[in-house]
Amino acid sequence: MGRARRRRARRACRRPSPTTVWWRFTQDIDGNYAGLITGTGSVEKTGAGTLSVAADSALGASSGSLTFNGGTLQLGSAFNLASGRAVSITSNNGTIDTQGFNSTLTQGIAGAGSLTKLGSGTLTLNGASSYAGGTTVNAGTVIVGDGTSASAALGGGGPVTVASGATLGGYGSVTGNVTSSGTISVANALASLASGATGNFRINGNLTNTGLVQLGGSGVGNTLTVAGNYVGQNATIALNTMLAGDGAPSDKLIVSGGTASGASTLKVTNVGGAGAQTTGDGIQVVQATNGATSSAGAFTLSGGTVSAGAYSYFLAKGGAAAGTGDSWYLRNTVPPKPQPRVVEPGQPTPPPVTPVTPAEGTPESIVEAVADAGTGGSPEPIYRPEVPLYAEAPAVARQLGLLQIDTFHDRQGEQGLLSESGPMPASWVRVWGGNSNIKQKGDATPSFDGTLWGMQVGQDLYADNSPSGHRNHYGFFLGFSRAVGDANGFALAQPDLGVGTLQVNSYNLGGYWTHVGPGGWYTDAVAMGSALTVRMHSNDNVNGSTDGNAFTGSVEAGFPVALGYGLTLEPQAQLVWQYLSLGKFNDGVSDVTWNNDNTFLGRIGVRQQWVFDANGVNWKPYLRVNVLRSFGAATRRPSAARRRSARWWGRRPGRSVRGLSRN
Repeated sequence: MGRARRRRARRACRRPSPTTVWWRFTQDIDGNYAGLITGTGSVEKTGAGTLSVAADSALGASSGSLTFNGGTLQLGSAFNLASGRAVSITSNNGTIDTQGFNSTLTQGIAGAGSLTKLGSGTLTLNGASSYAGGTTVNAGTVIVGDGTSASAALGGGGPVTVASGATLGGYGSVTGNVTSSGTISVANALASLASGATGNFRINGNLTNTGLVQLGGSGVGNTLTVAGNYVGQNATIALNTMLAGDGAPSDKLIVSGGTASGASTLKVTNVGGAGAQTTGDGIQVVQATNGATSSAGAFTLSGGTVSAGAYSYFLAKGGAAAGTGDSWYLRNTVPPKPQPRVVEPGQPTPPPVTPVTPAEGTPESIVEAVADAGTGGSPEPIYRPEVPLYAEAPAVARQLGLLQIDTFHDRQGEQGLLSESGPMPASWVRVWGGNSNIKQKGDATPSFDGTLWGMQVGQDLYADNSPSGHRNHYGFFLGFSRAVGDANGFALAQPDLGVGTLQVNSYNLGGYWTHVGPGGWYTDAVAMGSALTVRMHSNDNVNGSTDGNAFTGSVEAGFPVALGYGLTLEPQAQLVWQYLSLGKFNDGVSDVTWNNDNTFLGRIGVRQQWVFDANGVNWKPYLRVNVLRSFGAATRRPSAARRRSARWWGRRPGRSVRGLSRN
């Protein structure tokens, strides 16, 4: 059934034989027509008006041809033209308005005219079209070849224009030049073809892109081949890449024999990549082949870098192999400069090695590292800023635990103050704080510079003493401590780079037993459990948060020796054990895990105190010098990384503490 909305129309019917009917619809303006065309003849749409067709059968038998001689054929429903119906366009051109419906032509379109596509629906052309005029996609989508028709083509050579908001794509090819301010969508990147395989869309002419090239679909591996020149004009190319090591799968723009120029931004989506170090060229995302070239500013990477696992990838022009100097790669290492080549007498001079050129917009630290790289050696990994930030969190959490336990004198004061006996003999309060700088070794050399403070409220539950001078105190305490500061480390190819801020809160419950013997010697045992919250914010605006717990135990002993004149020298020894467990989390880039490790800290020190009276006040200045050594506790980078970024073990420097008390 066919209807032509019209105010004035002319129908012509010629019947050369009883079985052949030729219908001509001549419309200068829209009108109305309802009827049924039968027979095996042809239908010609002539004039500027619109012919609305609700089914293929409205055009007569499926063997009858359809000719566009101006005007518009409008679809009144979703249907496909019969595959046996020849379709052609005269020099007066033709328009297909799909409205919101979808239609497929399995046959090619012939003729000398041009085709315009209107309507928000999809027109699929699965044949080899040869019409010589241009193609204009004003609205909706034109698919050249679905997943079963990769040989489909717009082969007439006419120019193709894709308007803003419209889409051209598929698995087939276009012979002419394409100018697009809309979307070029490849293979299964089209929503209607999302269940199909990855594939290639080919443009045998030039592509001028002022809109979007959508390579990324339901998988990885779509390619767009441009056999002419590619020119980006503030354009975007969206692609899927498995961010892993060298040669990992990626969607790709292929420029074959032409030149890539202008300005296009690559927007990379990681699909299944856990991050791995690239030791060679990296992951190819733009391939220049068959003598193709590319200008230095042709491509940039959205955001400057893209991250996976422990690594930040940057976009660089140039590979190591011959013929790859104009291709573009994602790398996460700073390559060393090649050793100068030695040319034997009589041998030809080898071609120069194309230097790696970071794309515009790459972080300056990476650009400088590439420029300053030495010759030979191994590639230097580019860690993302979160690596040293996360690596420092366990060290700060452990430090809070150590400072809450600290030493007997820090928590209880002097042995002489423990003179009470009986139940609930005494309560105590302690507040401490200060600045701290915590540095570690390892791949990422993380460090923390900030403020640590805490408070404790304790209660002696029971105390006893013996006639021989031995005293015991049993008690518990509640505590809270916090660390807030800045983290630095090796990231984005720069040492000691400011990478973000770190906050650790620790909520504590502990118990203690202190024994003081005759002459003031003491042993002190403490056990403490801590609930932790960790908040991390990187300078790349990535947030991470997790909870955890820690257990700390300490055994300490000291023996004061009187030196005369109010001086006392007290040798001390202490062993602290810590267990730390921080929960796994995902920061939107990768999973982050830490080892749940045990740490031991040994301390040997000496405390010297001088007791004297001045102006009726009893003064007790003291000096404490310690040598500390810790063992164990390895932190782990985001779980995809292979090497550990920090080890918190080895000899620590001596530490001196000065204080003053008075009674």
